[in-house]
Amino acid sequence: MRAIAVLAVLVYHVWPGVLPGGYIGVDVFFVISGYLITGLLVREFERSDTISLRDFYARRIRRLLPAASVTLLAVAVSAWLWLSASEWRDLSRELVASALYVENWLLVQRSVDYLAQDAAPSPVQHFWSLSVEEQFYIIWPLLMLGVGVLARRRGWPIRQAFLTALGVVTLASLAYGVHVSFVDPAPGYFLTTTRVWELGIGGLLVIAGRDVDGVTGWIRSGFGWLGVAAIGTSAWFYSSRLPFPGYEALLPTLGAAALLFARVGEQEVLGRLLSTRPMQYVGDISYSLYLWHWPVVVFYAPVTGREVATLQDGVVVVVVSILLAHVSKYVIEERFRHARKGESFRPYVIGAGLTATLALFATGLTFAGDQRARAEFEESSLVDNKHPGAGAILNLDWNTNADFIPKAEIARLDRGPAYGLDGSSRCIGSVPSKDLSFCHYGPEDAKLNIVIVGDSHAVHWLPALEKIAGIRGWRVTGITKSSCAFTAALTQFSSRGADRDYIECQIWGQKVVEWILEHHPDLVIISHSPRQAIPGTSYPSSQEAIAEGVRKYARELDRAGIRVAVIKHTPWQLEDVPGCMARPNASIDACSTTAQQALSTASLAIVAKKEASIRVIDMQNYFCFKGDCPVVIGGVLVYRDKHHLTATYARSMAPMLADGIESAMR
Repeated sequence: MRAIAVLAVLVYHVWPGVLPGGYIGVDVFFVISGYLITGLLVREFERSDTISLRDFYARRIRRLLPAASVTLLAVAVSAWLWLSASEWRDLSRELVASALYVENWLLVQRSVDYLAQDAAPSPVQHFWSLSVEEQFYIIWPLLMLGVGVLARRRGWPIRQAFLTALGVVTLASLAYGVHVSFVDPAPGYFLTTTRVWELGIGGLLVIAGRDVDGVTGWIRSGFGWLGVAAIGTSAWFYSSRLPFPGYEALLPTLGAAALLFARVGEQEVLGRLLSTRPMQYVGDISYSLYLWHWPVVVFYAPVTGREVATLQDGVVVVVVSILLAHVSKYVIEERFRHARKGESFRPYVIGAGLTATLALFATGLTFAGDQRARAEFEESSLVDNKHPGAGAILNLDWNTNADFIPKAEIARLDRGPAYGLDGSSRCIGSVPSKDLSFCHYGPEDAKLNIVIVGDSHAVHWLPALEKIAGIRGWRVTGITKSSCAFTAALTQFSSRGADRDYIECQIWGQKVVEWILEHHPDLVIISHSPRQAIPGTSYPSSQEAIAEGVRKYARELDRAGIRVAVIKHTPWQLEDVPGCMARPNASIDACSTTAQQALSTASLAIVAKKEASIRVIDMQNYFCFKGDCPVVIGGVLVYRDKHHLTATYARSMAPMLADGIESAMR
């Protein structure tokens, strides 16, 4: 069963199109873990009327921590060798979180951080499931010990007491998981409280199903085949768009429980299939294979200079992952797993030492990354005569120099002060907040007051507007919210494959209108991503609905005598630009996208055509020309990911944007 679970995850991560629901392998792992751990604890309590927490945790440390710590240390060294300095800080936090088994809580925090959604995948993000299990291992024995002691004192049957107490916890967690999958599935995916029920199913099975040997063989065999069918069906037909772990997760988890209940032997067809040497081998190395496969997937591109795009790439990843897992299993896991006489405290010493080493390494990585990235950023993000950025277009100089700023390795840092990276305060509204956040530039008594509203595509214009405010003496106010379009329509928030109604955004938009009507600026500029969407609708329908919502707000402002303008959507490159340009032998042409692919007729273009009162600030000629949208213009890297502008390039467009604003005011 471990082989089935880890192979599903492995195929999903290497060839996601082949097995789009392979992530359910994690759910199968949870059921197996709950089954094994609960069975162990029940038998110990029935045998000795207690549970030795010291022995239990020592076994967990010996079994899990050495291999996990070596994996994390290998990731840290690999990051130093192959990742950019700008990526070290976030990774170092994840390394520490993974070592302390709280990676899932860090991902919960980041799942509502719009910046994190466009970041490259972390090589340790798969530690979220191990974190859930470790937290389960802390809580479950304490709960069972408390229930067992109480049952003995009251004279209750032990197994019935366990079944009742653990059943209540399991059902409560299931109900909460279903609720969160509808309300806020993005962070809910990683929560321990939404996952305990999956481990609980395995625990309940081992308590209630001890008399399975008395069940007719053909019935048990039927359960086994049903379990395999349930796991296979969910792995084949599910996709990452499903909200998990809601009721959809019942299919693979109950399938795993059915297969455990069957206990098929080698005399049966299913038993013979599952007990073949390859399946036993993969099941034996499954823990190490789970640990190593994802870092191999993530580091494949920076090491080889190519994505995992072909069958050959995938085979290389699988082979390397299995080789590392084999070494990890038989050199590390087996070495520490079995305690020798007099070594009862050794696991704790080893665990503390490995964790401390990793924490020190991660701290050093953070400090070194900060120092290196800041130094490189300060040296390579200043526009000059050799790097005019958008100014090259005004001079009809189309030269896209190989020497460009900022460097690809640090381009992700080039976001401007609104993100609070240079000691200034972050002034962007977060996803869960319904309150307004303000960025102010220029004098309060300026003759011209401008407000820009929208999502991160409004934020990436703020460096240019800040520069304009300083030169022209205008007052610029940014009112922005992560992933939120300024529209009366109810949009959706998407994160890590899960979608939900973005209620906070709709409430925020109404508050923005009220604030604007109260303060009456001279001009309101609207900018947002062309990929905003409406729940349950096609892309064209979404854009039409969002445009109508923008039109409603624009008309309300126009009736109050406030001019409204939109900035045409900025291009969307097909690849992560800094990642592409950082590869060996990278070229601007290879990393750039055609105008036809990069530009889209989305909501802001649609509303500008429908509503005559809306002015249009068209900056697209400063991104795309001669049919292409190059990633470097005038010696400046245009993008810090696929679609957000570097602050350096945005500032180079300040004169042109100022001209566009003046035209909108006429």
